[in-house]
Amino acid sequence: MDLPTSFSSTQLRALGVIADIGKTQAEDTAKILEAFAATLPAFLKAANEDEAFVRKVFVLIEAVAKAGDAKKMRRHPLRPDGIDPEVEKLREARKAKPKVKQKPEPNPEA
Repeated sequence: MDLPTSFSSTQLRALGVIADIGKTQAEDTAKILEAFAATLPAFLKAANEDEAFVRKVFVLIEAVAKAGDAKKMRRHPLRPDGIDPEVEKLREARKAKPKVKQKPEPNPEA
């Protein structure tokens, strides 16, 4: 496959538009993540009013977190005591599930 070594001004403009779309999407994603990060402390404080719910929240967050992040989360002052076995059980269950979705079988209706 031969790739062009030079681009027309129209092609360059199109590439610029594509790059700007990617940049805008990345900026939007960053803003969304910042909003979640800013809201999380208030969420955890409110969730702490329901012991069963806050327990589930911490178990799920720690189970899906990277090991280093989960270790840091264990020091959170609102983290319920004694959830380590639940975290490990969920972490192991998530490992057992296949991560690759299989293609559906073709439906021969002809």
